[in-house]
Amino acid sequence: MNEWLVLFENVDTKPFLNAFENADKTEVDILDRSTVGEKSKQQNLKTIEPIGQLFSNYIQKIRDIGNNNLTYSYGWCVEGNQGSYHRLHNHTFSKKDVKVSDGISCVLYLDVPQGDDTGEFYYLIREAYTTGLSSIMPKKGDLIIMANSVFHGVYPQKVEGLRRTLNFDFAYAN
Repeated sequence: MNEWLVLFENVDTKPFLNAFENADKTEVDILDRSTVGEKSKQQNLKTIEPIGQLFSNYIQKIRDIGNNNLTYSYGWCVEGNQGSYHRLHNHTFSKKDVKVSDGISCVLYLDVPQGDDTGEFYYLIREAYTTGLSSIMPKKGDLIIMANSVFHGVYPQKVEGLRRTLNFDFAYAN
């Protein structure tokens, strides 16, 4: 197993926001993996190509990863506020109406509230005989790209304000 995670900082979020605002999307229930009620919501993208291309531009910069033949799998946006969190998960399991296989997952922070504890992103990297726990306190413009087998989540956000991520999965083309 070869797990990895790369962080790009200060990514220009405007092209991503523009593509997201122009995409067809549908709101979905995320009670099985996140907070309840107004604290969290998710919108799945029906139109994924423009956003997928924007993420692909960053994947191409990753040595030994970016030259692989990838196909677009799935895109979505998650919004959270004070008290919101996201349970530990990875993206190798099957979702309703989505086939997920080995590939790459991306998380771009479009909005992060002001304050000390904005919902820390934590992740586990498994190696041959060990598993390491690390975390990132996100800032607007942080782009996390990782193997989709990496387990990750978000600790509860302690401060008031919108935390919004744009997320995208790629599969390796056969």
